[in-house]
Amino acid sequence: MQDEGRLADKAVEHICFLADVNRLYENALGLYNLELALLVAQQSQKDPREYLPFMQNLQEMSDLRRRFSIDDYLSRHTKALSHLHTLDAFEELQTYTQKHSLYKFALGLYRYNPSQHSTLTALYAQHLESKSKFKEAALAFESLPNYPKATSCYLSSGPSQWRETLYCALSQSPPLSGSSIKELATSLYDALIESKDYFSAATVQLDYLSSIDNAVRTFCKGYYFADAMHLVALKSAPSLLESVVDPGLGDALASSTELLAECKAQLLAQVPRIRELRLKAINDPLAFYEGERGGDGEIPDDVSVAASSRVSTNRSLFTRYTGKGSQGQSLGTAGSNVSRATSKNRRREERKRARGKKGSVYEEEYLVASVGRLIERVESVRDEVGRLVEGCVRRGMWERARAIEGSLADVLDMCRGCVPEVWGVEEKGKQEGDGGGEGEGGYRAVGGDAVLQESIEAAGKRKDPPVIAAFERLALLGT
Repeated sequence: MQDEGRLADKAVEHICFLADVNRLYENALGLYNLELALLVAQQSQKDPREYLPFMQNLQEMSDLRRRFSIDDYLSRHTKALSHLHTLDAFEELQTYTQKHSLYKFALGLYRYNPSQHSTLTALYAQHLESKSKFKEAALAFESLPNYPKATSCYLSSGPSQWRETLYCALSQSPPLSGSSIKELATSLYDALIESKDYFSAATVQLDYLSSIDNAVRTFCKGYYFADAMHLVALKSAPSLLESVVDPGLGDALASSTELLAECKAQLLAQVPRIRELRLKAINDPLAFYEGERGGDGEIPDDVSVAASSRVSTNRSLFTRYTGKGSQGQSLGTAGSNVSRATSKNRRREERKRARGKKGSVYEEEYLVASVGRLIERVESVRDEVGRLVEGCVRRGMWERARAIEGSLADVLDMCRGCVPEVWGVEEKGKQEGDGGGEGEGGYRAVGGDAVLQESIEAAGKRKDPPVIAAFERLALLGT
């Protein structure tokens, strides 16, 4: 036995020489082997006053309590929590759960113990609320059920949870007074209007605020004319057709006509400008990539912007981005002697790129992105305009229906026609074969130059053009 002890001492001494003693000590503790941990500590340079009191304290504990203390010391918190569960030390477990935010693990341990699970759920709900995770907190409170807190958290999570908010408000015991429910519904209605969820706002107005006029008017604001007209018939209020629905159709028609006219004007301004910039990239590439020197005037968004795929960089002109001069000499040192790139000039260049500096590659990049946003916007209003057209037909406004449908068709045709040119669909294969990234010699631009290089590289990457769905006119309107 003495020989085995001496061999063990030598083995520990040897391994302590080869490895990190602190890690060996922690691993020995992690095995819950106090003798081995003590042996490692004795072979190290540790001061006995650092570990002996701790080891003696562990020795006096029960097995489970010792395991908890060791895992807590080693920051193995989930393991430590499971030991508390086995020890049935629920109050201590709650404190430990809160201290280390172990709510999910703790809830899993007590999933089949309803009383303790509810207690932990309440703690978790309070934690979620303190972290502004209101929707999750509301679900937790509702499951308890703590309807007043659930109502508050659902309300704080945003108007999209209006159904849950009102359900919990109506489920409280004692129930809320009628005036309190009306006040809550009014605040939800205002929030839904602000977020442009008109259908939900109209539903709240009808069900909780008992205003048929306002409900019909709100349906019309969201272009839900079929719902507005159905509500008029359901409530036997035909006078609202002329007093609310028809003016609603007129307002929607004016708004949609204005929007489509703006989109058409923007396309007429931007697509030719993109064509002009790409011609400039071919005829005067240096000015195109350097930009106009006359000022940094901003480009308004109605002549908007994004990266073109038709530009090609001429290495002989842009040696600053390849890292080689005319004699093959690295430009890194020379460039730094003239003007060292700093975070300040990078920010300045990023601002130029963000606003689309006139006459430069930045303007083209900005313009293409703007056309893309315009097409997305036009696609997003298809359904609204479709509901508007049908509403006009149902109210006998035939010419208005034909006019707005024709305007949408014209803008969609323009969008569809500009896609091949703006996104260079026919040149995709060429773009994919173009090189990019670092220049010769491994040079990579810094500061403001890096922003320009990133823009040039973005222009050369393949871009998927927006998808424009087919448009089918309402046959009833004729051609």
